[in-house]
Amino acid sequence: MSILSGKTILILTAGFGAGHVSAANAIKNSILQSEENVNIVIKNFIDASVPKLNKPMVKFYEKNTKYTPELYNCYYYLKKSFTSKYDLAHRVYTPKLSRFIEDLNPDLIISTFPLAAACVNNFRNSDDGYFIPAVTVITDVVDSMEWIFENTELYFVPSIEIKNRFMQRGISPDKVEVVGVPISDTFRVEKKDYKKGKYRIIIMGGGRGLFDISEDFMRWIDDFISNEGSSIEATIVTGTNDKLYNNLTKKSPLKNIKVLGFVNNMDELLKSHDLMLTKPGGATLFEAIYSKTPLLVKIPKLGQEIENGKFIIDKGIGLLYSDEEDLQAILKNIASGKFDSTISFMNNNIESFRQTIQPENIALYIENILEKYSI
Repeated sequence: MSILSGKTILILTAGFGAGHVSAANAIKNSILQSEENVNIVIKNFIDASVPKLNKPMVKFYEKNTKYTPELYNCYYYLKKSFTSKYDLAHRVYTPKLSRFIEDLNPDLIISTFPLAAACVNNFRNSDDGYFIPAVTVITDVVDSMEWIFENTELYFVPSIEIKNRFMQRGISPDKVEVVGVPISDTFRVEKKDYKKGKYRIIIMGGGRGLFDISEDFMRWIDDFISNEGSSIEATIVTGTNDKLYNNLTKKSPLKNIKVLGFVNNMDELLKSHDLMLTKPGGATLFEAIYSKTPLLVKIPKLGQEIENGKFIIDKGIGLLYSDEEDLQAILKNIASGKFDSTISFMNNNIESFRQTIQPENIALYIENILEKYSI
């Protein structure tokens, strides 16, 4: 019988972007594939502590990252360099989250958001707290100090480079496993079918449909396909951006680009496209890697996305562009066939990187932690 049988596992996540929740769900599914008799509770750590703050904090995050990225970066890079004991934010959530933990009394806590990991650390250090094994899942390609706490038995990290950086910070390599950013197995493809002479590009702006390209540029792509880009097929996914969806499908419909609204089959869409034009979120990177879909990404401005952008360059799994004029040149080269070798090179790099991560071992690593610390 698996040591997971009959256990209760709490996975703490947050609503700041979709990546933290998708990682939580991926870990849950990985555990349940190994052992069905497990009680897995996924909980937004703010909802479990001060629920009235959840919507205001998410809105503040969205506005901050959109309108004042410089201010956001100042805060981010402070957290990257200094231990979170100097950050007072998590202390707001710790008391009530601690009571939630006590009531649930889980056998293991997994955190997919740094403030949640901070609260678990505080719980373990408090007079009323007690030992519960803690696992932290890094959901961007970063080594920020905001993720690192003394009361953590295991870290799941995105790449071997992040493991090496954690070791430089004094963390035992035995406490760090390289699994990538956990995402659903449904994105995984071993052999991808290609259309000869066609490049299928999917254009995404996340669930909220906030793109790094303008609506005018989308229309430029539409015209370009008509005039000289017949080798390109494009799909735009507008998410919950209903205004943009209506503009592109009803008010002034695109002629050559397929436009979708909010979708639940992103895995299937990525498998049927050759390139992804998108934002560099941690989950998005690994959806691209799992589905063998190289990336086109605008040079990012936000802290963790800047780090993810460096990862794209260092691993050679995508191209970064500076502005729409730069992107025009890339699309023209793709359409003319000048980028054939580049795209092949990126696909080979994705394949090589996939060999360095072990997402299939997530449940095994969790079993080992439970066995090590079982009473």
